[in-house]
Amino acid sequence: MIKNHIKIAWRNLVRNRTFSLINTVGLAIGIAVFIFIMQYIAFEWGANRFHKNYKKLYRISTVYKEGNSSHYIAPGFAPLLKTNCPVIENYVRIADVAGNGIVSYLADRNSDLKSFREDKVAYADPDFLRIFSFPVIQGDASLNEPQTLALSKSVARKYFGEASAIGKVLTVNNQFGHTLYTVTAVYEDMPAQSDIKADILLSFKTLENPALRNDNDWADPKGLKSGFVNTYLLLKDNADTQQLSKQINNTVHQLQPENQTDPMVLQSFSDLHLAPSFNYPLQTFGNLLLVSLFLCIAILILIIAWVNYINLSIAQSLNRTREIGVRKVLGAVRKQLIGQFLCETFLITLGGVFLALLIVILLQPVYNDFLDKNLSLAILMQGWVWLIAPALILLGSLLSGGYVAIVLSSLNPIKTIGNKLDGFTRGISLRQGLVIFQFTVSIVFIVSTLVLYKQLGFMHNQDLGMQVTQRLVISGPEINGGKLRSQSFKNQLAALPFVQKYAASNDIPGRGYNFSADGITRLNPTPGDEKKSFSMLLIDNNYFDTYGIQLVSGQNFTANDVQNGYSNAQRIIINQKAAIQFGFKREDNIVGQKINWGKQFEIIGVVKDYHHLSLHEAIQPMIFLPAVSTGFYTIKLNTDHLQDKLNTLKNLYAKQFPGNPFAYFFLDENYDEQYKAEQKLGDIFITAASIAVFIACMGLFGLASFIARQRTKEIGIRKVLGASVLNIVRLISTDFLKLVIVAIIIASPIAWYAMDKWLLNFAYRITIQWWMFLLAGTMAIIIAFITVSFQSVKAALANPVKSLRSE
Repeated sequence: MIKNHIKIAWRNLVRNRTFSLINTVGLAIGIAVFIFIMQYIAFEWGANRFHKNYKKLYRISTVYKEGNSSHYIAPGFAPLLKTNCPVIENYVRIADVAGNGIVSYLADRNSDLKSFREDKVAYADPDFLRIFSFPVIQGDASLNEPQTLALSKSVARKYFGEASAIGKVLTVNNQFGHTLYTVTAVYEDMPAQSDIKADILLSFKTLENPALRNDNDWADPKGLKSGFVNTYLLLKDNADTQQLSKQINNTVHQLQPENQTDPMVLQSFSDLHLAPSFNYPLQTFGNLLLVSLFLCIAILILIIAWVNYINLSIAQSLNRTREIGVRKVLGAVRKQLIGQFLCETFLITLGGVFLALLIVILLQPVYNDFLDKNLSLAILMQGWVWLIAPALILLGSLLSGGYVAIVLSSLNPIKTIGNKLDGFTRGISLRQGLVIFQFTVSIVFIVSTLVLYKQLGFMHNQDLGMQVTQRLVISGPEINGGKLRSQSFKNQLAALPFVQKYAASNDIPGRGYNFSADGITRLNPTPGDEKKSFSMLLIDNNYFDTYGIQLVSGQNFTANDVQNGYSNAQRIIINQKAAIQFGFKREDNIVGQKINWGKQFEIIGVVKDYHHLSLHEAIQPMIFLPAVSTGFYTIKLNTDHLQDKLNTLKNLYAKQFPGNPFAYFFLDENYDEQYKAEQKLGDIFITAASIAVFIACMGLFGLASFIARQRTKEIGIRKVLGASVLNIVRLISTDFLKLVIVAIIIASPIAWYAMDKWLLNFAYRITIQWWMFLLAGTMAIIIAFITVSFQSVKAALANPVKSLRSE
């Protein structure tokens, strides 16, 4: 029986090859999109789960009374907690900010010095490579001795080629000075699914020696004040995390009685990737909202593909009504007919799956470039994917194929032999409802795309209160720097004819602030002022002019202010937001006012608010301190003959700061990186909208074919009575356009609600406007009209004699 079903099903599919091909392609596109998205979801959900201990690992974070949180805690807590809490089996601390700098290697006196600026350097505890599953391929996994380090495989090859790295000595120049380290291990590169990314691991024990941390007390591994490490706890089996959390907070409160309001919490390592989180330099995090959105898109497009299959199958089956009638007359029972149609559904589904896999294989490189990830079908080998994905495809096949089978097998044999189509009218409302669903989803995607790109355009075109174009930023030196060299470098920049303006600062717009500070108040503060926080930036006296930031009152820093440095500073400049934060009124004479921050500072100027960071965030109250900054040098220049200018700057930099790699970028490109996620989201919506509309049009084409066939005789009579082709086209198209209008009415509030929620992520945002819905609706109507017109015109041009011959 099954063999016979397969044989007949294959014959029917070959006989109706056009509809079969359209059905298969529609399903293949839907399944391919589903597979692509499942790759991404599997990657995100599988992050960090390759570690052998991932179920027993937890990270300590602090939740502050203001509502924000930090993953950094003081390093001295971990050993004390292990002593006081028996369920803690081990711990590992990672200082993922402190180690970055210039790393150099000199093989011998006859070799060239190899120096690289490394930004994935971390101090780590001895058991780091044992607790985390990063395989060691050479040397000893422990970092027990001070001044030892471990390298990733790719970095070891960068410095030493194919020669063994073990025993080699590297010089690390970072904020703690110039230190020699011996390579004791090489480990495999940390995989893409790891949230922790480090190319060089320095022994944390090195910092126990005050001389090797440049006498920076905040970096003391036993310190309890300065939080600069991520601390991970390896717990024993069946540990009670709630009870442990209480023990941790009790211990912390005993050590710091003054801190009773900022509790520490345990975060499961397996959940960290998609947990709300700050993005730290050596850690990458996922986006739960984006993963959820991807999953919704995958399911919706798969549903649209199945809906499309139902409509096309019903339309195609009109040519088989006599076959169904004859089979029933010859004794075929309904169960056999249902089996026959389900067999055809599974054959088309099987073809769709194979075609989808071919599409995925061919487009995988494009998809990987789009996501900036290295995904493949191998990522789908996780158990839960094999449980969910085939189940969804099988369920869709049964529901869609089952519906078609039940409708067709229920036809009256007498009417079907006579080619009467009355039996089909019972399901017309459902099929129309499915078309409405398809276009509702499509219109939601279109409106979302319009809103998203309008917001992107708003952010790109918004007056930032500063200039970011034609600004070249050079990273400052890690070694051989200092006040004299920095000033000499700036003097030489001023002498270059193509340098229009220049400045030095310890941080730049789009990247961050130097630090935040509270406890800064007016001379006569009011209760609560000490809790207000300010963002601090160390700059020179050229900063405002180079960036085009307006000084609204007072004066700029002088060269003497800069040379004195921020530790000796007595004069500051604030922005307008900080003036409000301090409680100054507009009529107050702000310039000359004094503030307290350990000592008194005089406000000498107020600058106009500008967007130091993206429009996601509100403008922060900022305090500018004068300093001989060596973090970044910003140069305003014309980009004509750029390579020649870069070569000149590179040679100048090499002479002034020997041993430092020359690294540069353009400020506008770096600033726009803050909107990279929104840009990708826009591309996702454009793709999803295009696919949804395409598949929906295929379904609409099928339903139009069915309606045109059902009304063949009516059309014939109208033509005999004098109806024109345009009248016939209008007759058939009007009913479909009504469906699209209903879809517009349903989709509009859904799209508005979803995008209004999304816009809440931005401190500065657009207002959703009526024309976006009008444009999306008009696009949907035009696309639907063109699709239906193919069948309408074909029906209108048909010979009415043929349709009326049997009457």
